[in-house]
Amino acid sequence: MTDPHFPSSHPALEALTRRALKHLASLDYKPSSLEDFEHTWRRLCVFAREHALPDELSEELLDQFLAHYRVPATAAERRPYHRHLRRAMSVLAEFALHGTVSRRISSSTPSRLPTPLREVLTQYLTYCATHLGARPSTLRVRRHHLDAFLRHAHQHGVEQAAAINPGHLSSFIRSRCHLAAKTTALTISTLRSFLRVGCVQGWIPTDLSADVPTVHTRPDAKIPSVWSDAEIDALLAAVETASPIGKRDRAILLLACRLGMRAGDIRTLTLDAIQWPTARITFAQQKTGASVELPMSDEVAEALIDYLRYGRPASSRREVFLRGHAPFEPFGTNNNLYDVISRYRRRAGIVLAPSMRRGLHSLRHTLATRLLARGVPLETIGTVLGHHSLDVTRRYTKVDLDGLRAAALEVTP
Repeated sequence: MTDPHFPSSHPALEALTRRALKHLASLDYKPSSLEDFEHTWRRLCVFAREHALPDELSEELLDQFLAHYRVPATAAERRPYHRHLRRAMSVLAEFALHGTVSRRISSSTPSRLPTPLREVLTQYLTYCATHLGARPSTLRVRRHHLDAFLRHAHQHGVEQAAAINPGHLSSFIRSRCHLAAKTTALTISTLRSFLRVGCVQGWIPTDLSADVPTVHTRPDAKIPSVWSDAEIDALLAAVETASPIGKRDRAILLLACRLGMRAGDIRTLTLDAIQWPTARITFAQQKTGASVELPMSDEVAEALIDYLRYGRPASSRREVFLRGHAPFEPFGTNNNLYDVISRYRRRAGIVLAPSMRRGLHSLRHTLATRLLARGVPLETIGTVLGHHSLDVTRRYTKVDLDGLRAAALEVTP
Protein backbone atom coordinates (compact mmCIF):
# COMPACT_ATOMS: atom_id res chain seq x y z
CA MET A 1 0.00 0.00 0.00
CA THR A 2 2.91 2.38 0.55
CA ASP A 3 3.94 4.41 -2.48
CA PRO A 4 7.74 3.95 -2.90
CA HIS A 5 8.11 7.50 -4.19
CA PHE A 6 6.69 9.10 -1.06
CA PRO A 7 7.33 8.44 2.61
CA SER A 8 4.23 7.12 4.35
CA SER A 9 2.62 9.93 6.33
CA HIS A 10 -0.66 8.12 6.97
CA PRO A 11 0.32 4.76 8.52
CA ALA A 12 -2.95 4.37 10.45
CA LEU A 13 -5.12 4.85 7.37
CA GLU A 14 -2.94 2.51 5.31
CA ALA A 15 -3.00 -0.11 8.07
CA LEU A 16 -6.81 0.10 8.14
CA THR A 17 -7.03 -0.57 4.40
CA ARG A 18 -4.67 -3.54 4.70
CA ARG A 19 -6.81 -5.06 7.44
CA ALA A 20 -9.95 -4.43 5.40
CA LEU A 21 -8.45 -6.19 2.37
CA LYS A 22 -7.47 -9.17 4.50
CA HIS A 23 -11.01 -9.32 5.86
CA LEU A 24 -12.55 -9.22 2.36
CA ALA A 25 -10.20 -12.01 1.29
CA SER A 26 -11.49 -14.10 4.21
CA LEU A 27 -15.01 -13.57 2.85
CA ASP A 28 -13.91 -15.09 -0.49
CA TYR A 29 -14.13 -11.89 -2.51
CA LYS A 30 -12.82 -12.42 -6.04
CA PRO A 31 -9.18 -11.44 -6.72
CA SER A 32 -10.37 -8.86 -9.26
CA SER A 33 -12.63 -7.26 -6.64
CA LEU A 34 -9.80 -7.18 -4.12
CA GLU A 35 -7.57 -5.47 -6.68
CA ASP A 36 -10.26 -2.85 -7.36
CA PHE A 37 -10.72 -2.13 -3.65
CA GLU A 38 -6.95 -1.97 -3.09
CA HIS A 39 -6.46 0.44 -6.00
CA THR A 40 -9.27 2.71 -4.81
CA TRP A 41 -8.14 2.73 -1.17
CA ARG A 42 -4.56 3.46 -2.25
CA ARG A 43 -5.86 6.53 -4.05
CA LEU A 44 -7.74 7.51 -0.89
CA CYS A 45 -4.50 7.38 1.09
CA VAL A 46 -2.69 9.46 -1.53
CA PHE A 47 -5.58 11.95 -1.54
CA ALA A 48 -5.42 12.33 2.23
CA ARG A 49 -1.64 12.86 2.10
CA GLU A 50 -1.73 15.39 -0.73
CA HIS A 51 -4.46 17.42 0.96
CA ALA A 52 -2.78 17.26 4.39
CA LEU A 53 -5.81 15.61 5.98
CA PRO A 54 -5.59 13.79 9.35
CA ASP A 55 -4.33 10.22 9.43
CA GLU A 56 -7.73 8.70 10.21
CA LEU A 57 -10.86 7.64 8.42
CA SER A 58 -13.55 10.26 8.81
CA GLU A 59 -16.80 11.28 7.19
CA GLU A 60 -15.10 14.50 6.09
CA LEU A 61 -12.33 12.59 4.31
CA LEU A 62 -14.77 10.31 2.50
CA ASP A 63 -17.00 13.22 1.45
CA GLN A 64 -14.03 15.20 0.11
CA PHE A 65 -12.67 12.18 -1.75
CA LEU A 66 -16.02 11.46 -3.43
CA ALA A 67 -16.52 15.14 -4.24
CA HIS A 68 -13.05 15.26 -5.80
CA TYR A 69 -14.10 12.50 -8.22
CA ARG A 70 -17.50 14.14 -8.75
CA VAL A 71 -19.56 11.22 -7.51
CA PRO A 72 -23.24 12.30 -7.69
CA ALA A 73 -25.21 12.36 -4.46
CA THR A 74 -28.18 10.45 -5.90
CA ALA A 75 -27.89 6.80 -6.93
CA ALA A 76 -29.90 7.30 -10.12
CA GLU A 77 -27.25 9.65 -11.55
CA ARG A 78 -24.21 7.50 -10.78
CA ARG A 79 -22.31 5.64 -13.44
CA PRO A 80 -20.74 2.21 -12.72
CA TYR A 81 -17.41 3.86 -11.85
CA HIS A 82 -19.13 6.21 -9.43
CA ARG A 83 -20.98 3.30 -7.83
CA HIS A 84 -17.69 1.48 -7.29
CA LEU A 85 -16.15 4.49 -5.57
CA ARG A 86 -19.19 4.90 -3.35
CA ARG A 87 -19.23 1.18 -2.55
CA ALA A 88 -15.50 1.13 -1.74
CA MET A 89 -15.89 4.01 0.71
CA SER A 90 -18.96 2.41 2.30
CA VAL A 91 -17.16 -0.91 2.78
CA LEU A 92 -14.13 0.74 4.36
CA ALA A 93 -16.30 2.84 6.67
CA GLU A 94 -18.32 -0.20 7.74
CA PHE A 95 -15.17 -2.20 8.44
CA ALA A 96 -13.65 0.66 10.44
CA LEU A 97 -16.83 0.94 12.53
CA HIS A 98 -17.73 -2.72 13.06
CA GLY A 99 -14.65 -4.75 12.13
CA THR A 100 -16.67 -6.68 9.56
CA VAL A 101 -18.52 -6.21 6.29
CA SER A 102 -22.07 -7.38 5.61
CA ARG A 103 -21.45 -8.96 2.26
CA ARG A 104 -24.27 -9.16 -0.28
CA ILE A 105 -24.97 -12.87 -0.25
CA SER A 106 -26.25 -14.53 -3.41
CA SER A 107 -28.41 -17.63 -3.15
CA SER A 108 -26.34 -19.15 -5.96
CA THR A 109 -23.13 -18.79 -3.94
CA PRO A 110 -22.59 -21.69 -1.53
CA SER A 111 -21.83 -20.68 2.04
CA ARG A 112 -18.26 -21.20 3.26
CA LEU A 113 -19.34 -21.87 6.81
CA PRO A 114 -17.62 -24.67 8.75
CA THR A 115 -19.50 -27.95 8.60
CA PRO A 116 -21.08 -27.78 12.10
CA LEU A 117 -22.56 -24.32 11.46
CA ARG A 118 -23.69 -25.24 7.97
CA GLU A 119 -25.43 -28.34 9.33
CA VAL A 120 -27.21 -26.32 12.01
CA LEU A 121 -28.41 -23.86 9.37
CA THR A 122 -29.83 -26.72 7.29
CA GLN A 123 -31.45 -28.37 10.31
CA TYR A 124 -33.08 -25.10 11.37
CA LEU A 125 -34.57 -24.50 7.91
CA THR A 126 -35.82 -28.08 7.78
CA TYR A 127 -37.45 -27.61 11.20
CA CYS A 128 -39.15 -24.39 10.01
CA ALA A 129 -40.51 -26.15 6.93
CA THR A 130 -41.72 -29.32 8.63
CA HIS A 131 -42.87 -28.09 12.06
CA LEU A 132 -43.62 -24.38 11.58
CA GLY A 133 -45.06 -24.58 8.06
CA ALA A 134 -42.74 -21.88 6.72
CA ARG A 135 -43.25 -21.12 3.04
CA PRO A 136 -40.35 -21.31 0.53
CA SER A 137 -40.18 -17.50 0.32
CA THR A 138 -39.92 -17.30 4.12
CA LEU A 139 -37.20 -19.95 4.16
CA ARG A 140 -35.16 -17.98 1.61
CA VAL A 141 -35.34 -14.84 3.75
CA ARG A 142 -34.40 -16.71 6.93
CA ARG A 143 -31.53 -18.48 5.18
CA HIS A 144 -30.16 -15.14 4.00
CA HIS A 145 -30.23 -13.47 7.41
CA LEU A 146 -29.10 -16.49 9.40
CA ASP A 147 -26.25 -17.24 7.00
CA ALA A 148 -25.05 -13.65 7.45
CA PHE A 149 -25.14 -14.03 11.25
CA LEU A 150 -23.32 -17.36 11.27
CA ARG A 151 -20.64 -15.90 8.98
CA HIS A 152 -20.25 -13.02 11.41
CA ALA A 153 -20.03 -15.36 14.38
CA HIS A 154 -17.50 -17.56 12.58
CA GLN A 155 -15.34 -14.49 11.90
CA HIS A 156 -15.33 -13.95 15.67
CA GLY A 157 -14.13 -17.46 16.45
CA VAL A 158 -17.37 -19.45 16.62
CA GLU A 159 -17.02 -22.95 15.17
CA GLN A 160 -20.18 -24.49 16.64
CA ALA A 161 -23.60 -23.07 17.50
CA ALA A 162 -23.08 -23.92 21.19
CA ALA A 163 -20.34 -21.25 21.35
CA ILE A 164 -22.68 -18.38 20.40
CA ASN A 165 -22.99 -15.80 23.17
CA PRO A 166 -24.82 -12.47 23.67
CA GLY A 167 -21.74 -10.54 22.52
CA HIS A 168 -21.95 -12.12 19.08
CA LEU A 169 -25.62 -11.13 18.84
CA SER A 170 -24.98 -7.52 19.83
CA SER A 171 -22.00 -7.02 17.53
CA PHE A 172 -23.91 -8.51 14.59
CA ILE A 173 -26.94 -6.27 15.06
CA ARG A 174 -24.62 -3.25 15.35
CA SER A 175 -23.01 -4.26 12.06
CA ARG A 176 -26.45 -4.12 10.40
CA CYS A 177 -27.31 -0.63 11.62
CA HIS A 178 -26.76 0.85 8.16
CA LEU A 179 -29.56 -1.29 6.69
CA ALA A 180 -33.22 -0.37 6.46
CA ALA A 181 -35.21 -0.72 9.66
CA LYS A 182 -37.44 -3.38 8.10
CA THR A 183 -34.40 -5.44 7.13
CA THR A 184 -33.01 -5.21 10.63
CA ALA A 185 -36.39 -6.25 12.05
CA LEU A 186 -36.40 -9.35 9.82
CA THR A 187 -32.87 -10.17 10.96
CA ILE A 188 -33.88 -9.90 14.62
CA SER A 189 -36.98 -12.04 14.09
CA THR A 190 -34.91 -14.73 12.35
CA LEU A 191 -32.27 -14.74 15.08
CA ARG A 192 -34.80 -15.09 17.88
CA SER A 193 -36.53 -17.94 16.06
CA PHE A 194 -33.22 -19.70 15.46
CA LEU A 195 -32.12 -19.34 19.08
CA ARG A 196 -35.43 -20.63 20.46
CA VAL A 197 -35.43 -23.62 18.12
CA GLY A 198 -31.73 -24.19 18.81
CA CYS A 199 -32.36 -24.39 22.54
CA VAL A 200 -35.27 -26.81 22.10
CA GLN A 201 -33.26 -29.00 19.73
CA GLY A 202 -30.15 -28.90 21.90
CA TRP A 203 -27.82 -27.08 19.48
CA ILE A 204 -27.50 -24.18 21.94
CA PRO A 205 -27.25 -24.79 25.74
CA THR A 206 -29.52 -21.91 26.80
CA ASP A 207 -32.22 -19.82 25.15
CA LEU A 208 -30.48 -16.60 24.07
CA SER A 209 -33.47 -15.17 22.20
CA ALA A 210 -34.03 -12.55 24.91
CA ASP A 211 -30.44 -11.33 24.44
CA VAL A 212 -31.02 -10.24 20.85
CA PRO A 213 -31.07 -6.40 20.90
CA THR A 214 -34.43 -4.80 20.25
CA VAL A 215 -34.79 -2.26 17.46
CA HIS A 216 -38.08 -0.39 17.58
CA THR A 217 -39.68 0.23 14.19
CA ARG A 218 -43.07 1.55 13.21
CA PRO A 219 -44.69 -0.41 10.38
CA ASP A 220 -46.35 2.76 9.11
CA ALA A 221 -43.28 5.00 9.38
CA LYS A 222 -42.54 5.03 5.66
CA ILE A 223 -44.85 6.69 3.15
CA PRO A 224 -45.58 4.33 0.22
CA SER A 225 -44.17 5.33 -3.17
CA VAL A 226 -46.81 6.45 -5.64
CA TRP A 227 -46.58 7.12 -9.38
CA SER A 228 -48.59 9.88 -11.04
CA ASP A 229 -51.21 9.00 -13.66
CA ALA A 230 -48.99 10.55 -16.34
CA GLU A 231 -46.05 8.38 -15.28
CA ILE A 232 -48.15 5.22 -15.40
CA ASP A 233 -49.41 6.13 -18.87
CA ALA A 234 -45.87 6.87 -20.07
CA LEU A 235 -44.59 3.59 -18.62
CA LEU A 236 -47.20 1.51 -20.46
CA ALA A 237 -46.79 3.54 -23.68
CA ALA A 238 -43.07 2.76 -23.70
CA VAL A 239 -43.74 -0.98 -24.14
CA GLU A 240 -43.34 -2.08 -27.75
CA THR A 241 -45.88 -4.88 -28.18
CA ALA A 242 -44.68 -5.95 -31.63
CA SER A 243 -42.21 -8.34 -30.00
CA PRO A 244 -43.04 -11.40 -27.86
CA ILE A 245 -41.14 -9.94 -24.90
CA GLY A 246 -43.04 -6.68 -25.26
CA LYS A 247 -46.37 -8.53 -25.21
CA ARG A 248 -45.28 -10.39 -22.08
CA ASP A 249 -44.01 -7.30 -20.30
CA ARG A 250 -47.14 -5.27 -21.00
CA ALA A 251 -49.29 -8.01 -19.46
CA ILE A 252 -47.00 -8.13 -16.42
CA LEU A 253 -47.13 -4.36 -15.91
CA LEU A 254 -50.92 -4.28 -16.26
CA LEU A 255 -51.35 -7.00 -13.63
CA ALA A 256 -49.24 -4.87 -11.30
CA CYS A 257 -50.72 -1.43 -11.91
CA ARG A 258 -54.36 -2.38 -12.62
CA LEU A 259 -54.80 -5.30 -10.21
CA GLY A 260 -52.05 -4.58 -7.68
CA MET A 261 -50.56 -8.06 -7.88
CA ARG A 262 -47.23 -8.70 -6.18
CA ALA A 263 -44.20 -9.68 -8.27
CA GLY A 264 -44.16 -13.15 -6.69
CA ASP A 265 -47.82 -13.74 -7.57
CA ILE A 266 -47.28 -12.57 -11.15
CA ARG A 267 -44.19 -14.74 -11.50
CA THR A 268 -46.01 -17.88 -10.30
CA LEU A 269 -49.40 -17.18 -11.95
CA THR A 270 -50.62 -20.28 -13.77
CA LEU A 271 -52.88 -20.75 -16.78
CA ASP A 272 -55.39 -22.48 -14.51
CA ALA A 273 -55.75 -19.31 -12.43
CA ILE A 274 -57.32 -17.38 -15.30
CA GLN A 275 -61.08 -17.95 -15.33
CA TRP A 276 -62.03 -16.73 -18.79
CA PRO A 277 -65.83 -17.38 -18.58
CA THR A 278 -66.19 -15.24 -15.45
CA ALA A 279 -63.35 -12.79 -16.23
CA ARG A 280 -61.64 -13.54 -12.92
CA ILE A 281 -58.10 -14.35 -11.83
CA THR A 282 -57.95 -16.62 -8.79
CA PHE A 283 -54.74 -17.59 -7.03
CA ALA A 284 -53.18 -18.24 -3.63
CA GLN A 285 -50.84 -15.44 -2.57
CA GLN A 286 -47.20 -16.40 -2.30
CA LYS A 287 -46.74 -14.18 0.75
CA THR A 288 -49.72 -15.22 2.88
CA GLY A 289 -51.15 -18.33 1.23
CA ALA A 290 -54.59 -16.67 1.27
CA SER A 291 -56.80 -17.10 -1.78
CA VAL A 292 -57.54 -13.97 -3.82
CA GLU A 293 -60.03 -13.44 -6.64
CA LEU A 294 -59.54 -10.39 -8.84
CA PRO A 295 -61.75 -9.03 -11.63
CA MET A 296 -60.13 -9.05 -15.05
CA SER A 297 -60.79 -5.89 -17.05
CA ASP A 298 -60.93 -5.89 -20.85
CA GLU A 299 -57.54 -4.16 -20.94
CA VAL A 300 -55.90 -6.85 -18.85
CA ALA A 301 -57.68 -9.69 -20.68
CA GLU A 302 -56.65 -8.37 -24.09
CA ALA A 303 -53.01 -8.07 -23.01
CA LEU A 304 -53.02 -11.63 -21.66
CA ILE A 305 -54.66 -13.00 -24.81
CA ASP A 306 -52.19 -11.14 -27.02
CA TYR A 307 -49.27 -12.66 -25.13
CA LEU A 308 -50.68 -16.18 -24.85
CA ARG A 309 -51.59 -16.35 -28.53
CA TYR A 310 -48.77 -14.47 -30.19
CA GLY A 311 -45.92 -14.06 -27.68
CA ARG A 312 -45.66 -17.02 -25.32
CA PRO A 313 -43.29 -19.77 -26.46
CA ALA A 314 -44.74 -23.25 -26.88
CA SER A 315 -44.26 -25.00 -23.56
CA SER A 316 -45.83 -27.64 -21.32
CA ARG A 317 -45.23 -25.41 -18.28
CA ARG A 318 -48.39 -24.09 -16.61
CA GLU A 319 -46.87 -20.78 -15.51
CA VAL A 320 -48.25 -17.95 -17.62
CA PHE A 321 -45.03 -15.98 -18.00
CA LEU A 322 -41.88 -17.53 -19.43
CA ARG A 323 -38.46 -16.19 -20.23
CA GLY A 324 -38.10 -14.65 -23.65
CA HIS A 325 -35.04 -16.67 -24.65
CA ALA A 326 -34.24 -20.38 -24.63
CA PRO A 327 -34.57 -22.32 -22.47
CA PHE A 328 -38.15 -21.08 -22.20
CA GLU A 329 -38.69 -21.53 -18.49
CA PRO A 330 -40.53 -19.57 -15.79
CA PHE A 331 -38.72 -16.78 -13.99
CA GLY A 332 -36.46 -17.83 -11.12
CA THR A 333 -37.80 -17.88 -7.58
CA ASN A 334 -35.68 -14.86 -6.59
CA ASN A 335 -36.63 -12.76 -9.62
CA ASN A 336 -38.72 -9.78 -8.53
CA LEU A 337 -39.25 -8.65 -12.15
CA TYR A 338 -37.39 -5.41 -11.46
CA ASP A 339 -35.80 -5.47 -14.91
CA VAL A 340 -39.24 -5.42 -16.51
CA ILE A 341 -40.32 -2.15 -14.92
CA SER A 342 -36.90 -0.46 -14.98
CA ARG A 343 -36.45 -1.15 -18.72
CA TYR A 344 -39.55 0.81 -19.68
CA ARG A 345 -39.12 3.46 -17.01
CA ARG A 346 -35.77 4.37 -18.54
CA ARG A 347 -37.15 4.14 -22.06
CA ALA A 348 -39.99 6.51 -21.15
CA GLY A 349 -37.55 8.93 -19.53
CA ILE A 350 -39.40 8.82 -16.20
CA VAL A 351 -37.33 10.36 -13.41
CA LEU A 352 -38.55 9.40 -9.96
CA ALA A 353 -37.60 11.05 -6.69
CA PRO A 354 -34.48 9.48 -5.11
CA SER A 355 -36.52 8.35 -2.09
CA MET A 356 -39.12 6.51 -4.20
CA ARG A 357 -39.17 2.77 -4.65
CA ARG A 358 -38.86 1.70 -8.27
CA GLY A 359 -40.00 -1.93 -8.30
CA LEU A 360 -43.34 -3.50 -9.18
CA HIS A 361 -44.48 -3.07 -5.58
CA SER A 362 -44.63 0.69 -6.10
CA LEU A 363 -47.33 0.09 -8.73
CA ARG A 364 -49.29 -1.85 -6.12
CA HIS A 365 -49.02 1.12 -3.74
CA THR A 366 -50.14 3.42 -6.55
CA LEU A 367 -53.29 1.39 -7.21
CA ALA A 368 -54.23 1.43 -3.53
CA THR A 369 -53.82 5.18 -3.39
CA ARG A 370 -55.93 5.70 -6.52
CA LEU A 371 -58.73 3.53 -5.12
CA LEU A 372 -58.62 5.47 -1.86
CA ALA A 373 -58.86 8.78 -3.72
CA ARG A 374 -61.97 7.52 -5.52
CA GLY A 375 -63.66 6.84 -2.22
CA VAL A 376 -63.37 3.06 -2.28
CA PRO A 377 -63.74 1.72 1.28
CA LEU A 378 -60.61 0.44 3.01
CA GLU A 379 -62.23 -2.98 3.42
CA THR A 380 -62.63 -3.28 -0.36
CA ILE A 381 -59.07 -2.09 -1.02
CA GLY A 382 -57.78 -4.62 1.50
CA THR A 383 -59.70 -7.38 -0.25
CA VAL A 384 -58.33 -6.42 -3.67
CA LEU A 385 -54.77 -6.34 -2.38
CA GLY A 386 -55.18 -9.46 -0.26
CA HIS A 387 -54.25 -7.75 3.00
CA HIS A 388 -54.71 -9.82 6.13
CA SER A 389 -55.43 -6.76 8.26
CA LEU A 390 -56.93 -3.32 7.78
CA ASP A 391 -53.94 -1.88 9.64
CA VAL A 392 -51.85 -2.75 6.59
CA THR A 393 -54.33 -1.09 4.25
CA ARG A 394 -54.45 2.06 6.39
CA ARG A 395 -50.81 2.77 5.58
CA TYR A 396 -51.92 3.97 2.18
CA THR A 397 -54.00 6.76 3.70
CA LYS A 398 -50.78 8.64 4.43
CA VAL A 399 -50.29 9.50 0.77
CA ASP A 400 -53.75 11.05 0.38
CA LEU A 401 -52.30 14.51 0.93
CA ASP A 402 -55.38 16.36 -0.32
CA GLY A 403 -57.52 14.46 2.16
CA LEU A 404 -55.10 15.19 4.98
CA ARG A 405 -55.09 18.89 4.14
CA ALA A 406 -58.89 18.97 4.13
CA ALA A 407 -58.99 17.32 7.54
CA ALA A 408 -56.25 19.48 9.05
CA LEU A 409 -57.22 21.77 11.90
CA GLU A 410 -56.39 25.44 11.68
CA VAL A 411 -53.58 26.37 14.02
CA THR A 412 -54.39 29.33 16.24
CA PRO A 413 -51.79 31.32 18.14
